[in-house]
Amino acid sequence: MVKMYLEEIRYLLESRIAPKIYKLDSEIYGFHYGSTKNEKLIKKILLTVDITLESIHFALKNKINLIISIYPLISEPLTNFSSNLVNKLTLLSKLPITIFALNSPFVRAEGGIFDTIMEALYLQLDKILEMKNKRGFTLPIGRICIPKRYLNDKTPITLETLIKRINSNLKMETIRYVGDIKKIINKICIINPSSNLLNIIEEPLKNSCDCIILTYLDYHLASYANNLGLSLIEISEFEINLLSIKKLFNILSLQYPHEEFFIFNATNPLKNYQ
Repeated sequence: MVKMYLEEIRYLLESRIAPKIYKLDSEIYGFHYGSTKNEKLIKKILLTVDITLESIHFALKNKINLIISIYPLISEPLTNFSSNLVNKLTLLSKLPITIFALNSPFVRAEGGIFDTIMEALYLQLDKILEMKNKRGFTLPIGRICIPKRYLNDKTPITLETLIKRINSNLKMETIRYVGDIKKIINKICIINPSSNLLNIIEEPLKNSCDCIILTYLDYHLASYANNLGLSLIEISEFEINLLSIKKLFNILSLQYPHEEFFIFNATNPLKNYQ
């Protein structure tokens, strides 16, 4: 049986799955807990959206020795140890577990979260939306897409069509949007919300997009887009992250058939009152 060592999975994650070159200076990325020795033998891997107490309990129960998570154990520099963090660290100390955080490089990477959204909504890539960071390095910040019709469907693609696809394909019952529900959509931008939400509209407009799909929508952005006649659709970050993790599970399972992979199927902490 072929053995897999940490060095091998590190190379795959940092070069292809969530390229290190796409990392933001301010974010926690890569190995940030546990042994990172290249010769560490990896037998059981857990894929999860987030490092919660429940996911750590699952890891202990299944004797996991590598956790690959979209989000890190902590998201900001530590100023104090909360009881929640202390409980997580206490549990993690019971087994030699290593944690790798994919973070935003997994969003931008080929086959990552942006591409998962495209596939789920049956969109065709027109171009990768890029922007230079402060260091002059070009980062992919989104995808410009053309909506495709389903087989034998000749009706125009409208905002309502896209919302119905999201409802069906991403299992979202409550979908917030901006724009005329009957408006025909010709070009879509999938983009990550930035700290300055109004700035994310500029590049899609330059590329003749009439609709933006994103995971966070606030009033000021909605009002601004509405004045411009631009359609916006908010999709569930949790649902698309979980779908992306399941896709990653299939990729890694095929590439490493002798290792055991697990998915922690978390529940969305955001609830809808009905």
